[in-house]
This record gives sequence, C-alpha cells and structure tokens, in this order.
Amino acid sequence: MKKIKCLFVLAILVTPLLGCQIDQNSNSYDKPTSHSVALNYLFVHGMCVGYLQNSSITKEQFLALAQLDQQAKLSVVKALTHSNSANLEQAQYLMKQIIAFISSDKQDH
Repeated sequence: MKKIKCLFVLAILVTPLLGCQIDQNSNSYDKPTSHSVALNYLFVHGMCVGYLQNSSITKEQFLALAQLDQQAKLSVVKALTHSNSANLEQAQYLMKQIIAFISSDKQDH
C-alpha cells in the first residue's frame, strides 16, 4: 500500500509538469498539445492500475473507474488523430475526472 501511495504522489507531482510541454511551433506554455495529453494519459492510466490493486475496491468503483479510463483513452486517441482545442480539452477534462475519483476515494478510507 505504501508503494501505491508513493506512486500516486509522484504521478500528481509529475502530471502537471508534463501538461506544460509545448510543441516546437507553439508560443504558449499553457496550451496543451496532443503529445502532452498522451503522456499525461499514460500517467493517469498507471494511477488507475495502482488504485485497482487495492483489495477493498468494490465492483461499482471498479466499473466506474474502468468506464472513466476507457472514455479518457478514446478522447486521447481522438485528440491525437484530430488535434484541436476542443478534443485536447475534453481529454484533459476526463483525466481530471479520473484523478478526482481516485483522490476522493482515498480521502474516504
């Protein structure tokens, strides 16, 4: 359990840093890129895997998180294939939802 908590904290600290990455042609640090969104998803997905290793997870929690993760993955693929601000923002929003789900449940225990 200590390992999961360490990975969770590390992911929370690293994820915002990856979101600040920019394409070489971009002039702004605050705009997400398809590359940064894809990297962020890999970290968030890893957080999901770590979270699901907890034996006290209910079937409902598992299914809710699996559905959120699937939606986030599909939105990242869409952002990679059709990169525009709406798709990038949707992918980011879903990843934030996953982090909020994991964080809120951690506080409940």
